[in-house]
Amino acid sequence: MATYLTLPADLPNHEQGFKPDEDVHHQIHTIAQHWLSQVEIATVTNDGDLFASLFVKNGFWRDILAFTNDYRSIRSGNIAKAAKARFPIVKARDFTFAAKEPALEHPFPDVSFLSIHFDFQTETGPAYGVANLVYEEKQWKAFTVFTLLEGIHDHKQKVGANRERGTHNAKLSYDDRRAEEREFANSSPDVLIVGGGHNGLAAAAQLNTLGVSNLVIDTYKRVGDNWRLRYRSLSLHDPVYANHLPFYPFPENWPIFTPAGKLANFLESYVDVLEINVWTESTLDPVRTKFNESTKKWDVVIHRTHISGKKETREFSVSHVVLATGLGGGKPKMPAPFPGQNEWAGRVVHSSKHTSGSDWTGKKALVVGACTSAHDLCVDFAKNGADVTMLQRSPTYVMSVDKGMAMLVSGLYGPHAPSTDLSDRIAESNPKIIAKLFHKRLIPQLAEQDKEMLDGLKKAGFNAWLGPENAGFLMMALEKAGGYYFSTGGSEMIINGDIKVKQGEIASFDPKSEITFKDGSKEKYDVVVFATGYTGFPDTIRATVGEQYAETFNPVWGLDEEGEIRGVCRESNIPNLFFIVGNLSACRLSSKTLALQILAQREGIFGERYTYAKQKADGDIDDKTVFKAINGLNGHPQPVEDKV
Repeated sequence: MATYLTLPADLPNHEQGFKPDEDVHHQIHTIAQHWLSQVEIATVTNDGDLFASLFVKNGFWRDILAFTNDYRSIRSGNIAKAAKARFPIVKARDFTFAAKEPALEHPFPDVSFLSIHFDFQTETGPAYGVANLVYEEKQWKAFTVFTLLEGIHDHKQKVGANRERGTHNAKLSYDDRRAEEREFANSSPDVLIVGGGHNGLAAAAQLNTLGVSNLVIDTYKRVGDNWRLRYRSLSLHDPVYANHLPFYPFPENWPIFTPAGKLANFLESYVDVLEINVWTESTLDPVRTKFNESTKKWDVVIHRTHISGKKETREFSVSHVVLATGLGGGKPKMPAPFPGQNEWAGRVVHSSKHTSGSDWTGKKALVVGACTSAHDLCVDFAKNGADVTMLQRSPTYVMSVDKGMAMLVSGLYGPHAPSTDLSDRIAESNPKIIAKLFHKRLIPQLAEQDKEMLDGLKKAGFNAWLGPENAGFLMMALEKAGGYYFSTGGSEMIINGDIKVKQGEIASFDPKSEITFKDGSKEKYDVVVFATGYTGFPDTIRATVGEQYAETFNPVWGLDEEGEIRGVCRESNIPNLFFIVGNLSACRLSSKTLALQILAQREGIFGERYTYAKQKADGDIDDKTVFKAINGLNGHPQPVEDKV
C-alpha cells in the first residue's frame, strides 16, 4: 500500500477569514516590501522567532538547498528552530524583489495570495525565493515560502552573457576536438553518469555549464534507444510546453505530443549540440567498481563496445557517480509463473519487450494492467486488428488529455504561459502536500469536464476513480509512480468496445491457449502482455556499483515525513552517489540542483545537510506538526504498473 499524506481540509480561503481588504491593490508593493524587509532582519540578526512569526499558523517553508542543503518542507511549528539552527551558517542577505513584480493572485475565486518573488545571497551562492502571503487578522503573513539555491559563488554557469567565447584559428577541427574530448584518453572525467536518457543528459548539460567534466555511459547502441525501441505507437502524454530540456528547448513547430521516435532523435541532437560526452554500449563492472575510502573517489571500471565492434575496458577515478537509469528501476518485473504458464501454447511477454501489435492481427491478446502503458498497448493491438482485453486489477485515475490535461497545466505550461524557468519556480514553490490541496479543488472540476468519458468507462466495466481523497493522480504519481492514465484515445476505444475490459486476476494458464481467471471464467488468448512495471532500485544498484550497497541505500521515490520525494538528488547513503529520476519537466530543476550539489561538494563548501532526521535528533521537531502517513510503506516503494 502506498502512503498518502493527510493534511488540512482546504487552502486558506475567504470563508475562513483570509479575505483581503478591497483597497489592497494600492498597497501591494508596500506590503511586500515590509514583509521582505522583516525576513532580512530575521536572517541577518539570526532571529528564528521573528522569521516564524511571519507565517500563518499552518504555514510552510519549503527549501531546496538554500538553507538546509536538502529538500525540506518545514511546517510552521518547526520553522523557528530550523531558522535558529541555519541562519548563522547560511548568512542570507541582500533581499530584493525579483523581475516578477509582487501581485495579488486568485487561484480560485475564494482564495487570494499576495505573491512575492525575490532574490537573495547566501554564503554558498545566489538564491531565489517565492512567498505566498494571505491576509489574516489585519496582517499579511506567509502561507508558503519557497527558497532555492541558484548557483555557487565564483562558479557562474557558462550561459547567456557568460557563455564561452569560442575560438579562432584552432589547431584541431571541431570534430577532431570533440572526438578527443569524448575519449578521455589521458584523463578521468570528474563525474560518471550512468544512463543516457533525458535525466542523465540534462545532468551532464548542467555540469558542463559549471565546468565539471563528465562522461555519460548507456547500454543502448544509440542515444534515445530507450524511447526508440519501445512499442512503436508510443508518444508522450505530457504537452511539449512542459517538456523542454535545459538550455535547448524544442523548436516552435514541435508537435504538442511527441512521438517516442521523434524524442529519441531529439536526444541525439541534444548530445551533439550541447557537447555531451556519451559512450553507448557501455556498462559498469559492479564487482570491480568501488568507492575508495583513501581517495574519497570512485574507482570505476567500464566495459565498452565501439561502433566498430571493438571491445575495451577503461578505468577511471571520479569524484561522483550519478545513476540516471529510469524511474522504475531495475529489470522488467514479471509475476511468478502461474500454474501451467511454462507449458502454455501462446506467447507471454513484458510490456518493455513488446514492439507492435501488427504481428497479432486477427489474434486474441490479453494486457495485464490498466495504467498508461497498458492502455497504449491495448490501443496498438486494437488498431492492428487484434481482439484485445485489458485485465484491470485495481481502480485507475483517468483524465482526458484534450480537456483535463489542458485545463490542469495551461496556466503554467502552455502557449500563453510565463517562461518555462519562471513557471518551474512557481510550480515548485508549493510543498507537495499543499499542491495536493490545489488538486483536491481542481480534480472534481476536471471530472465534470470529462463526465461523458467517465460515465462511458463505467458502463463499459472500467473501474475509474478520482484518486486518494479525490485528489487525482498527483499523490499516486509521487508515491508509487503509477495508477493513472491521461487518455489519448484509449478510453474512447474502451467505451466503443474496441478494447474489452475484464476485472480480476489470472489463476492459471491452461493447455490449448486457455487462461483461467480467479472468478472461474476461462478465455483463449494468443498473447499475454504484462504491463507490471520494474523490480526496483535495489537491482539497479546491484547491476552498477555492486551488491554491497543494494540493501543500505536510502529509498528512492515516495514521500518522506515532510512530503518531499525521497532519494532523488538527495543523500543516498552511498558515498558521493546520487539518483536522478523523473519526467522531462522535473529534470530541468533536479538536474540543476544535482549539479550544484556535486560542484559544492567538490569545492568543499557544501557543509552538513540539515535533514528532517537531523532536526529531529536535535530535539527540534514537533511531531504534531508533521503530516502522518496512512497505509505506510516500510523501506523501498513497491514497483507498480508500467507507465510513461
